[in-house]
Amino acid sequence: MEILDARGLECPLPVVKTKELLKEIDKVKVLVDNEIAIENLTKFAGVRHYQIVTGDDGDDFYAIIAKEGIDEELDFNEKSGDVVVISSETMGNNEELGAILMKSFIFALTKQDQLPKEMIFYNEGIFLTTNEGDILNDLKYLESQGVDIVSCGTCLDFFKRKELLQVGTVTNMYDIVERMEKAEKIIKP
Repeated sequence: MEILDARGLECPLPVVKTKELLKEIDKVKVLVDNEIAIENLTKFAGVRHYQIVTGDDGDDFYAIIAKEGIDEELDFNEKSGDVVVISSETMGNNEELGAILMKSFIFALTKQDQLPKEMIFYNEGIFLTTNEGDILNDLKYLESQGVDIVSCGTCLDFFKRKELLQVGTVTNMYDIVERMEKAEKIIKP
């Protein structure tokens, strides 16, 4: 097993370097210096269906990731379904009209025969997953129907809204890019 020292590297470099290393070997121990890096590595391993064990050595954290015979090529090429990507609280330039349109758009999603597989919220779009109201109720409904809802952790931190997250989970830009890359179709209102 190889050891990758990723301490001090900014997101998403610990994941990127781990992914590159796992192209050559089947198991790696990654050393990082924060819990966010561990969360990102855990999400990476989950998407790839790799096995992961995490822990801490006092000051630093580690993740041991193993492929365990996963067919990596099949996993990379498999399309995941439709992905809705939302980067704003509104649709279009007019703020008042845009808020009405976004509310209607998300409500209309709840009425479709085929729901999206995933919804990604980043930039000011994260306000939709952190504010109370009709949109939040529709998002909770979509989540209850199996739609995977994620919000950008960097964006939640930037706007100081991480503790206000009401629906879905926190993710990172590496995961967002992978989700978009695997999408059959990206829908952006």
